[in-house]
Amino acid sequence: MAKIDMRTVRLISVLMVSVLLFTGCDFFRSMVGKPTSKDMERMRLEAQKEAQKKREQDSIARVNAMLAEQQRLLEEQNSLANTGRFHVVMGSFKVPSNAENMKSSLEKKGYSPRIIQFNNGFSVVSAASFDKYRDALWEMDELIELEICPDDIWVYDRNQSLHQQ
Repeated sequence: MAKIDMRTVRLISVLMVSVLLFTGCDFFRSMVGKPTSKDMERMRLEAQKEAQKKREQDSIARVNAMLAEQQRLLEEQNSLANTGRFHVVMGSFKVPSNAENMKSSLEKKGYSPRIIQFNNGFSVVSAASFDKYRDALWEMDELIELEICPDDIWVYDRNQSLHQQ
C-alpha cells in the first residue's frame, strides 16, 4: 500500500474546508436534488402571500356576514315598524302605483311607510303607526310640515277593521 504523506492529507483537508466555506450548503443541497436557500426563501414568500390572501378573504367574509346580519335586522325592524293600532294615513289610492309612489316619497324622507289594503279596493299609505291615539296625532302634526303631505291626512284605527288581514 502506498503511503500518503502528511502534506497531501493537509492539502486535501484544506481543499475540502475551502469548498465547504466558499460553496456553502446550497452546493451540496443542489447536488442531491434538495431545494437551495433561494428556493426555500421563494417558498417562504409564497406561503406568506397565500396566508395574507387567506386572511383578506376571511376578513371580507366576516364583513359580508356582518352586513347580511345588519340587513336582516333592518328588514326585521321594518317589518315590525308601522304595526300599531293607529295609523297616520298620507293618502288613499285606487291605483296601486300611486300608493307605491307615495310610499317611496316617504321612504326618501326617512320614514318606514306601509301600504294597507282596504276591503273596498283602495290602498292607503300609512306613514307611521302608534299604540296611542295622541302619539298618532303628534306625528300627524309633524307630517303636515312635509312638502309631500296632502291636505286630507288622517288617522286610521285598525279596530275599525276596514282593512284586509
